[in-house]
Formats: sequence, structure tokens, C-alpha cells
Amino acid sequence: MFNIENKDNLYTNLKSVLKTKMLPTEIWQASGHDEFRPAAVLVPLFWKNDEVYVLLTKRSEQLKHHAGQISFPGGGFDESDITIRQAAIRETHEEIGVESKDIEVVGYLDDVETISGFYVTPFVAILKEGFNIKINHDEVSEVFSIPLRYFLDEANCEKKSAEFKDKMVNYYVYPHEKHTIWGVTAEIIVKLAQKLNK
Repeated sequence: MFNIENKDNLYTNLKSVLKTKMLPTEIWQASGHDEFRPAAVLVPLFWKNDEVYVLLTKRSEQLKHHAGQISFPGGGFDESDITIRQAAIRETHEEIGVESKDIEVVGYLDDVETISGFYVTPFVAILKEGFNIKINHDEVSEVFSIPLRYFLDEANCEKKSAEFKDKMVNYYVYPHEKHTIWGVTAEIIVKLAQKLNK
């Protein structure tokens, strides 16, 4: 079971349960997954009020993919990124203004495929004390945070099913106050919670 005695142990505790080895090159090369486009998101954690919080965004209603949905900052791999890890950091800065110097990547989770054709690598990171947010309203309409302990409680996660392209698909949902977290974002949170709850 994941346990945080104080914020000085957060990095060590996370690193002990996450993947930390160098990513294989096929994960970030454009040809790595056939028709799927490589992408990355950052799962930002930070310390507030004596506990760990998860930072989330609400996507702009004008975006082509996943408009209005709750998500982690991130996006598609660009050749200028060199690595998929850098894509997550770049997109985080572009979307919510957090500087790379304030992002400490701890490790990563198993990749997730999206119905919109992306192959997403989730990177878990700690945001350093004093980080600043500057929202790019073309991409993000809101930034908010939820205590990590909420996601570690399995009772807060609902598993549902729906028909998509003539197939029944299962997906996770986390209802929290005025927000509903589902789809790929919820799947990534489930992956993280499973690691931390072992």
C-alpha cells in the first residue's frame, strides 16, 4: 500500500512503484504503432494542505479531439520533442504554463490507446513548490485539483459499458463534485491507483 509520511518521501515512494527505465524508441517514433499517433500526458502531483493532490484540466469546447472533457495536460508527439517524455513536458507548458524547471518526472505507466487514434504514454510527475499556472484558453478552459486519496479509494470508481462502433466497450468513471472524469483520463488514474494500492 502506497504511504506518504511526509512530502520528502513522495519522490522515493512513487519511484518504487512506477516504471523508470528508459523508454524503448519504438514508443515515440512516429512509425512505432502503425496507425496510432504517439502522444503523452503528464500526471501532475503536488503537495497542498499536508496531502498530495492530482492536477487536472478541462479541455476547451473548441478543440477537435475530446472537447470539454477532463484530461491531463498533454498531446501528440512532435519531431522537435526528440522524446515522448519531452512531448508531455512541452504540452504541459503550452496548455497551462507550468515551466519545465518545476516538473520532476518520476516514472511512467503503461500506454493507453484512444478511440481518436493516439497511443498515449502517461508520465507521473511532481510539481515543485511555487509552480505557476497560466492557462492557454485556446486549449484549456479550467485547471483544478483533487486529493490523490480520492482516487485511491476504489469505492469512488465506477465501471460502465457502452456501445461504440457496434462493439460494447468498458470504461471507468470518477464522479467528483461538479466534474465527471472518464475515458482515457480515468483509465490512467485507475492504472496509477492500482500501482499505489499494491
